[in-house]
Amino acid sequence: MAKNFPNPIQGRKLPLDTALFAQDAVIMDKPNSRRVRYTAPNAPTVDMAWDENFPHLGIWSKDGADLLCIEPWHGMSSPEDFDGEITEKPDMMLIKPNERHSGTYKISLLPKAQ
Repeated sequence: MAKNFPNPIQGRKLPLDTALFAQDAVIMDKPNSRRVRYTAPNAPTVDMAWDENFPHLGIWSKDGADLLCIEPWHGMSSPEDFDGEITEKPDMMLIKPNERHSGTYKISLLPKAQ
């Protein structure tokens, strides 16, 4: 079950630390922005933008792995007090047979950060 935690963003930055992902992914529920930028010294900058069809942003890493996943999401774990049918979960998307739903995101690599 999903549990709410204090917002880890400081100003406009999310300080990365392995402890940040100890419980699971960091899920931004309906963030104010539809764009994020990841920078690290001597590495290309990753810029990601997504459309309104993704109301959440998931950021996660696996303990000991040298990676960071940044993913626009639609839906998330059930709230802590949720006890209903899966179709009644908050932000559950139901697509009827023969219908479509699409979302778009764009990933750009920019020159190395200094």
